[in-house]
Amino acid sequence: MPFLYRKPRGLLPYALYLPQGEPPEGGWSLVLFLHGSGERGGDGKKQTRVGLGPAIQENPEGWPAVVLMPQCPKGEWWRGEVLQKACELLNRVEAQYRTNPRRVYLTGLSMGGYGCWNLACLYPERFAAVAPICGAADPFWVWQRLSKVPIWNFHGAADEVVPVSFSRALADALAKAGNTQAHFTEYPTEKHNVWDRVYRDPTFVRWLFSQEKAAG
Repeated sequence: MPFLYRKPRGLLPYALYLPQGEPPEGGWSLVLFLHGSGERGGDGKKQTRVGLGPAIQENPEGWPAVVLMPQCPKGEWWRGEVLQKACELLNRVEAQYRTNPRRVYLTGLSMGGYGCWNLACLYPERFAAVAPICGAADPFWVWQRLSKVPIWNFHGAADEVVPVSFSRALADALAKAGNTQAHFTEYPTEKHNVWDRVYRDPTFVRWLFSQEKAAG
């Protein structure tokens, strides 16, 4: 599997996917992936085995981007200092590889879905698009901070871990904020692991990589 594994001192262990070939004009797209609670640890590898990692394994040509997968330590969450360390890693990767600053994307599942909302609200101008999967956040904060960010949120109606009502409330908040670039897909029969479906959906992948921040 074409992942590089790193454990930088003072930061989070992480895995990095690098696409083959020369980058396009302007640089590679860059994806930050935040994993769920079951992949926490310190080996820097477990987070590649659920969600986006397996989808890339199956179809690497479908993900023409540098993909950063930091690993949250055991007992921690995607918030506070841990989330800031993920941002530091993102900055390092941008400085080290030829990536396009107008094509930086954020996605995550479950606990990482929570982290997506948190990070997007903290830095709404940082990402060209955000794709949280079965996460949650404060609807008021989302209404206040994410009125202009392209978002595609996903949730299973039969989710027994994170209630779908959380995502419904966020969809309402984005609508009230006037965000015309926000989408919400609710799968009527799916449970918690809707990420297996989302990351293999070519319509979603095309949408993600079609998003680009305006110059300037």
